[in-house]
Amino acid sequence: MIPTLPRNAHVRRAACAALVWAGAAAFQGLSQEAAGPETLRRAFLQQVITDSQLLAEQYERALAKLEGELALAADYEEARRVKQRREEIRAVYATLGDASTITLPLLPERARLSGAAEARGEEITGWRSAGSLAEWSAVRVQPGTYHLDLEALLGDLPGAAAMPLASRIQPQDRAGFVFHEPSLLAGAQENRRAFEVVRPTVEGQWTAMRIGPLTFTRSPVTLRLAPAAGYPANVISFRRLRLVPAESGVIQAPPVPEADPFAAAGEALRKSLTSAQKPVLEAYAARLQALAKDAPALKDAVAAELARLDQLQTALAERGEEALLKRLERQMGGVAGFENIEDARLVQPEKASGDRFTIEHAGGRTDIRLLWVNCAPAEDKNGRFKAFASHFRIDVSDIPALARSAREFTVGYLEGRKLRVLLRPGKEAGGSRAALVFLPEVGLYQNILVEQGLAAVEMPAAGARLSITERGLHAALVQFEETARRLKNGAWAIAGEDRKEEKK
Repeated sequence: MIPTLPRNAHVRRAACAALVWAGAAAFQGLSQEAAGPETLRRAFLQQVITDSQLLAEQYERALAKLEGELALAADYEEARRVKQRREEIRAVYATLGDASTITLPLLPERARLSGAAEARGEEITGWRSAGSLAEWSAVRVQPGTYHLDLEALLGDLPGAAAMPLASRIQPQDRAGFVFHEPSLLAGAQENRRAFEVVRPTVEGQWTAMRIGPLTFTRSPVTLRLAPAAGYPANVISFRRLRLVPAESGVIQAPPVPEADPFAAAGEALRKSLTSAQKPVLEAYAARLQALAKDAPALKDAVAAELARLDQLQTALAERGEEALLKRLERQMGGVAGFENIEDARLVQPEKASGDRFTIEHAGGRTDIRLLWVNCAPAEDKNGRFKAFASHFRIDVSDIPALARSAREFTVGYLEGRKLRVLLRPGKEAGGSRAALVFLPEVGLYQNILVEQGLAAVEMPAAGARLSITERGLHAALVQFEETARRLKNGAWAIAGEDRKEEKK
């Protein structure tokens, strides 16, 4: 599976040529005596994927830049599609399937040889001088842990034993080598492995060896094989060098004793909390019901609180094993006090405005007002025209056009989409409920309106106690408004300098 390449014809032809070359090289480098059809297929697939990764990374970086530009231009739909394309490309290399478990051959014909080292067919031999080395550049690997598998042979140079040579150049029974990553980048020094090739008991017998492990955090990498010293009186050969992914064995912890004191203490605490909370919740529900009878004006607020209490009790019953203290801590630090509605939809778009509309969920309908923001009003009630014009420092005559723009934007953006709505308890004077509206993969809808310059941010009421999450969301709205003001988006674009001076 290869990621779709850019539409540019020159780039596509170059990429295809690179992949074809990679596949041909993978086939040519395999050992004929060990490579069956299945090995050929797997090696070809691995080589194509690793050699195409550079093109895919370049394409992904270009998409990331494009995504940032689209986000700055407030083209969120196109930015979302570009983000999905990037995720598809990353998924190709994150889930390689069979290809991720096969070896990466280090072929002699792809190595840069120096000193006395030379390639003879599938072997790298020589190693008579200390400056000999074999180096593989731009080896594309998937980040992870590998071993170097190879076969080695140590023998004597023909006639060397009978020659009156100095002791330092006599045939050796052991030869030291180093396999490492010659780089100054972080982590490269940890990938330095020394090993010894020992004379076999049977002359001419190859010895299978495994060196490692080596951990790679980036791709491509450069790998080098070099001797610790020169061996002029020996014949040393290597063949079938390959990087083999390390098997990630699952480490199983010993079983917990049946009488684990920590588990027993945790279970006792959970039961104590459960028994203590039940009467408290029941007493709280009874007081709420009594309050609804004594104060009919608070009927809606009490109904919302009772619904939230019922949701809490249901969650406690379904997830009894979860620690109660952690649940309470998460709820109080998040959006405590809000009624959570999933998969709501905008209905009656003809009656909607920029910041007020109707949602439908579970067969019921609710009128909502976007919390903390105000769009241009369609009618001048209670001095709303003057307040909106004062915030943006625009003329009152511009407000009807801005109201139409905000309405069309909200209806066009939300209609047909699934919404997550957090409702504040209780109804406002007009019968609507204040709400936070979220969209999948976009976030808080109020941010979009403010960034487009179609809504003004209002400050929370004096003395209002906001949770950590609410304070963070409101602070983000203020930042979006500063950005819209600086970029002169929406209503900020028609706020003339002369009007600013008049206000002063």
